[in-house]
Amino acid sequence: MKTIRKFWAPVAAHPLLARSLQLVFTLALYAAGAYAVALVSGDARIPLVLYAVYFLPAVLRSWLQFYWRLRDEVKSLGGHRGKTNKAL
Repeated sequence: MKTIRKFWAPVAAHPLLARSLQLVFTLALYAAGAYAVALVSGDARIPLVLYAVYFLPAVLRSWLQFYWRLRDEVKSLGGHRGKTNKAL
């Protein structure tokens, strides 16, 4: 347990890094799963399409969490934005 805490400490100290790793890990698993389904199904494309459609919300959720965290950090770093109140 100490080894895991020691390994995770630098990542836990930087939430954006943790979200980035989560996004990369999710995309890698999604791609690996699609590749495995393509290998198993052969010429049939229906299983691959079903896999892609079924697991796409997980990938989108990971991307949105990363984007929202980044947006919140940009907003917290900025000062007064004027009348429009736009972040960028």
